[in-house]
Amino acid sequence: MRGAKLRAVWQFVDAGVNSCQHRAEAAEAAPSLIRVSRPTWIRSLLIAPLAVALAGCASSSSHSASNAPVQVSLSHCGQGWTHATAGPVTVPLMNTDTSAGEVYLETTQGAIVAEVDPMGPGETATLRASVGAGSYHLVCSINDSDPVTGPTISVTGNAKGQTLPVQPVTAGELTPAAVTYQEWILGRLVGLRSQVTTLSNDLSSGDLGAARRDWLTADTTYNTLGAAYDAFGDLGDAIDGDAHGLSGGTADPHWQGLERIEFGLWNGQSATTLAPLGRTLVSNVIALRSNFAAAEEDPTDIVLRTHEISEDTLQVTLAGVDDYGAHAELAEASAQLSGTTELLSLVKPFLQPRDPQFAQIAPAISQAQSDIAAQHGVWSTTQLPPSAGHELVDSDISGLTELLAPEASMLEPRVATP
Repeated sequence: MRGAKLRAVWQFVDAGVNSCQHRAEAAEAAPSLIRVSRPTWIRSLLIAPLAVALAGCASSSSHSASNAPVQVSLSHCGQGWTHATAGPVTVPLMNTDTSAGEVYLETTQGAIVAEVDPMGPGETATLRASVGAGSYHLVCSINDSDPVTGPTISVTGNAKGQTLPVQPVTAGELTPAAVTYQEWILGRLVGLRSQVTTLSNDLSSGDLGAARRDWLTADTTYNTLGAAYDAFGDLGDAIDGDAHGLSGGTADPHWQGLERIEFGLWNGQSATTLAPLGRTLVSNVIALRSNFAAAEEDPTDIVLRTHEISEDTLQVTLAGVDDYGAHAELAEASAQLSGTTELLSLVKPFLQPRDPQFAQIAPAISQAQSDIAAQHGVWSTTQLPPSAGHELVDSDISGLTELLAPEASMLEPRVATP
């Protein structure tokens, strides 16, 4: 996918709830693991607007041990938190350790209810969640040290809208999926190399009609790779970067890759002009495969991409941000859905038991693919009002993006707790 993009892995939204009382009411309807990122951001795992509504004030219905902060450290983890009752819980925290770290609210079975990270030495934060009756403790994960658990707190009473606990996943558990995904990408890059070589030969021979057809084939393959948000670094930009941010715009001599060739093919440029770009593209694809084969795929990356790809489809592809004349939005969106499907097949064993909405994801992807096919390649450009079909596909991808939003935090690799 593309170079200059707005990264929005997390949806930071204002729920439009103005009073503490109303925020507490909103919290009761938010059964989502809550994550607070220092200094002020809250990232929720199921219903972002309601989680954000909960942030920012401690309502009268919240419960905490006292106004004194609870310690986050290796030696005194959880000291100061002594009791809670079912419902919204507010725990003021202070990192009294000499190193940065993060803190989890866990059930005694090891499922995470909420977390705050990162917290530097001396920093304060507030952990908020809605808990049901049961046993809980805080876990302090300080950098370069094994996590430690605090005292067990027994919560009594009944409450609605309990935050959904999620069993943590370690990097070791996700590594086989990351390795399999890397092998799949490498196989796709072999095919892409063949396709861009054909495209380059078309340009060298002056056959622009064949070049347009073969460009679409290569572009579609690249869009299956899940290369959202610069996942392939500088080589990704060289292969498929757009002209946004370049000083010369579409005339910038440093612009290269599939989108540069697209611009030339659909804007009257000659084969003589485009042939060198085709040869450079082949070299860059070869280099990408070599670099990617030597790299160690980070399990965090495959977790992030399950959501990032569809988000990029919505914000960039379907919005026509990188359409330079081919109007290939539908083909690209379909390819990106295929890439998402591949990723989900690898992380399904981890997601299925953790995400209560997991069963909705495959039908949502199928519906989006069906609605894309029903457009028969006709897509309204940014210069025209969106067609009914355009709005339908946008709605499909928007809904899918919302379904996939929790996955990254649910599967964020964490250090195993004792």
